[in-house]
Amino acid sequence: MKVHGWRALQTGLPGAVSCALCFAFLVAPASAQAISELAKNLDPAFATNLTNPRDIPAALTFATGATQAGDIESAISTYDRLLFYNPNLSSVRFQLGSLYYRLGSYGQARAYFESALRMRDITPELRQQAEEYIVAIDKKLAPDQFSGFAQTGVRYQTNASLGPGPQAILASGQTFDGRFFARPDWNWFGAFALNYVHDFGTQYGNTFETSVIGYDAQQFALHQFDLGLLELRAGPRFGLPEIGNGASIKPYAVATGSLLADTPYSGGIGGGLTVHFNAGNVALDPYVEVVQQGYRNSSFYPLASGLAGTLETYAFQASGPVAPSVSWQARIAFAHDDTVFDPYSYNSFAADLWLPWNFTLPWYPYAWTITPSVGVTDWRYKAPDPTIDPNVAQHSVAWRLALGLDIPIRNLFTFGVLLQYSSVASNLPVFSMRDLAVTLGPTVKF
Repeated sequence: MKVHGWRALQTGLPGAVSCALCFAFLVAPASAQAISELAKNLDPAFATNLTNPRDIPAALTFATGATQAGDIESAISTYDRLLFYNPNLSSVRFQLGSLYYRLGSYGQARAYFESALRMRDITPELRQQAEEYIVAIDKKLAPDQFSGFAQTGVRYQTNASLGPGPQAILASGQTFDGRFFARPDWNWFGAFALNYVHDFGTQYGNTFETSVIGYDAQQFALHQFDLGLLELRAGPRFGLPEIGNGASIKPYAVATGSLLADTPYSGGIGGGLTVHFNAGNVALDPYVEVVQQGYRNSSFYPLASGLAGTLETYAFQASGPVAPSVSWQARIAFAHDDTVFDPYSYNSFAADLWLPWNFTLPWYPYAWTITPSVGVTDWRYKAPDPTIDPNVAQHSVAWRLALGLDIPIRNLFTFGVLLQYSSVASNLPVFSMRDLAVTLGPTVKF
């Protein structure tokens, strides 16, 4: 029954537009009347852009639509035409930089970002984004690229154990371990990520990628939930130019380890395969991963070894823009955990959505980011746990609602605040819980 605490922690834890353009160029010598007749049958934004190329709002509307449809070349030609009539538009130079960045033309992208920074009309938000792009470009142009972040802070939770309310007797007749009842607590935490990419300099964009992620949390009072995690991933990425759309494929190896209650708790080794490609403005990253996990018993968690087994994960990640300052990120995943002790085996389905929104304040030089998010995970366990209820297998559904705010202090240095509410409803009351957490602390990106 003492393993329940960690199981609770797991619970917490377009071609038409481009064709039209080509046709328009072919009929360019025709009369203005002929062009006007043609424009009647085209998209209104394109028609206005064709008949009056000096109309900046119409051109911007058309270029935005072309970008969203994945017609990068048409968007670039429209922005180029705008610069011909007005070379002092910082926003247009920025858009050209971002489009060339997407195409992998980093030298040309850098030139546009630098010219945008010299324009008098550039906004603080646009300046910050252009500077961030230039830093990213410099990294990509180097054969050995390092990036990552380091974060620290404190967190308060109304239910730091992620446990149930007082419940002395279980359906099995056993007594519940009171050390895992719901109790509030603070913790200090630290997290970091380090990414290394070696670019082989081939025309296909082949690289070797390595990432290390670490996390440690020390509770102020409930030290049985002190947690440390470390994960290493490494593998080559191969470009797929015959497919286009930025497609690549990456096989990788993964190794993980953890401490719980400041004692070695788990380790895992395995591998996976991920694919990246773009569909218009949407980046897609499906992956599959298999990890063989081992667990070690301890005084707090004497039944942990029953969690050992094979964890399979099949997931699909995607991201893209909603508006100029708003984007979305989503993930859906199916996991199958086949453990030594059948009651710990489960199938789970998870879905998460994030909506980052960048905004500026008149009196502040950098853009802030506010991110609402929502997530749900459905766990269905294989067999009843005789230590809890010998007749009922666990079925739990967890919901997560969160609101994060990142306040930039200087370039690459931010202060973050996260408010998150978690709730688990289960057919076994011992797994139902609620928690409200507030996290705050600084982050340094590099």
